[in-house]
Amino acid sequence: MPTFCFRLTIKWAALGLLLTGCGHMPVASMVKLARVDFATTDPAALRAALKLPATIKPLRDRVRLRLAVRLANGKESTQDFRLTEIADAIDASWLGDQIEAGTHLFAYQLEPAEAARLVAFRDALKEQQAASGGRGGAVTISVAPGACRNTEIPTGPVLFTTYLRTAETGGYIVLARNVDLRTIAGNRDLAAEMPICDRSN
Repeated sequence: MPTFCFRLTIKWAALGLLLTGCGHMPVASMVKLARVDFATTDPAALRAALKLPATIKPLRDRVRLRLAVRLANGKESTQDFRLTEIADAIDASWLGDQIEAGTHLFAYQLEPAEAARLVAFRDALKEQQAASGGRGGAVTISVAPGACRNTEIPTGPVLFTTYLRTAETGGYIVLARNVDLRTIAGNRDLAAEMPICDRSN
């Protein structure tokens, strides 16, 4: 199933950050994300959002948040967490100024059970870090929804934008703006590979 993503790498102690893979992060977003410390941020406050062309939508229950952590001792751990779509007027109002003609927005959160799994994953990593006597490390955050298309997609760029909100950032901030689905996977055209949406999507 074709997927697309944003990928954000931040230092374990929020000392720096780097966007890789799926687009370019605005400088303003870098400044705000520098305040986020993965070791302490509240998973219940975490939100992700996608702006997609109106012809494309994420598949239900197929959106995942992936955390890939590299500790100071070089050990790496990866875990996926299920994101649930939000139908909330507050989230809609925060993102309302991002809607453009021919686009629509989707916002996501971690359900309590998934947030608890993230805390347990993070606590286990902290214990490993303490046991090794090391400090620092890096966290890579990505979201990759399976997607479908309602109709044939016109030729030309197929742009999407991703957003992240944490307790520290307050509002949503842009992670990657106007990334082309036709070019992010090298020789693969992810827009053309998407299945047609059916009634269950």
